[in-house]
Amino acid sequence: MYAIIEDGSHQFRVREGDQIRVDRRDGNVGDTLTFSKVLLLAGDDGATTIGAPVVENAMVQAKIINQFRTKKIIIQKFRRRKNVRRRNGHRQSYTMVQITSVAPPA
Repeated sequence: MYAIIEDGSHQFRVREGDQIRVDRRDGNVGDTLTFSKVLLLAGDDGATTIGAPVVENAMVQAKIINQFRTKKIIIQKFRRRKNVRRRNGHRQSYTMVQITSVAPPA
């Protein structure tokens, strides 16, 4: 069984045991997260449930594996002949989660 979930402005196709990288969520390693915006559920037998816009009472449980930040990216702005230079950096924070269960509506 797999599901398509929405988190923020991203959509993920997940199965039990998958590891995905989502935007930073509060919590410690080992805590449980619940994704309630399930857009689609597909079973192993071929039965598919499509939400309008979400599948009611369906949820996906996940466990936090890691909190981390990516490599720094450098943003430079430059205007020729004007002596204008700006240099900035950014490191995005992410949370790595492992899907523990995909629960269809009861």
